Amino acid sequence: MAKKVDKKFKDYIEYEPPVIKFLNGEQTKLAEEHLKIIKALRINKHMTAKEIHDLYIDEETSKPTYTIKTIYRYLEKLEETDLVKISGHRMTEGKRLSEQLYIAEKRKASLKNLHIVLQQISDSPVIDYKEFESLITQMFDSEQEFNKSVVEVISKNKVLTELYGNMDIDNVNYINDLASTLLVLIKKPDLIKKIQKIYKE
Repeated sequence: MAKKVDKKFKDYIEYEPPVIKFLNGEQTKLAEEHLKIIKALRINKHMTAKEIHDLYIDEETSKPTYTIKTIYRYLEKLEETDLVKISGHRMTEGKRLSEQLYIAEKRKASLKNLHIVLQQISDSPVIDYKEFESLITQMFDSEQEFNKSVVEVISKNKVLTELYGNMDIDNVNYINDLASTLLVLIKKPDLIKKIQKIYKE
C-alpha cells in the first residue's frame, strides 16, 4: 500500500538504513509477527504511526483493529530490536507539532544462504565463504554509497526531479537500486574481478 501524495506536509529525513541487515532468531520471529508493518515500511519507506495504524482497518466494520496506542507499542518493540528506526519527522500544514517518521531496516538474504545457493546452481562453486562474505559485503556497501549519490543528484537535476515526480515509490526504489548496481559494475571493476576469482576455475 503506497502512501498518497499530500503536498500539505514536508518530511525531514535524518536516517537511511544500511543496505545489508542480518537478523538473529528473536528479530526474525518478531519481524514475522509484525510482517504487515515491516512490508509497508519497506514499500513506503518513511511512515507515521497514524499511517501504520490505518493499515489495520477491518473491511467489514471499516474500523481500526488496534488502537493507536497498540501500534506505538508495536513500533517501540520493533525499534528496541533494531528492526525499525525513527528516520526523521513530518511537519504538516496547520499543525504546530511534528510527527515522527519510521523506517524498516533493510535486509538482504543471509549471505550464508546465498553462498549455498550459488554453490548448488553454479558449475564453478564458490571456494571460500569468508572471502565471499567480505567481497559481497563490499559490493553492498558500494551500492549503498552510489544509491546516496543518485538521491543527491535527483534533487539538483530538473530533468530527474520531473522524471521521479511521475513515479510511484516502488518504481523509484527499483530504478535507484538498479542504477546503484550498474554503477558498481562500471566503477568498481577490480571488485567485480575479485568476486569472479573466488570461483573455481
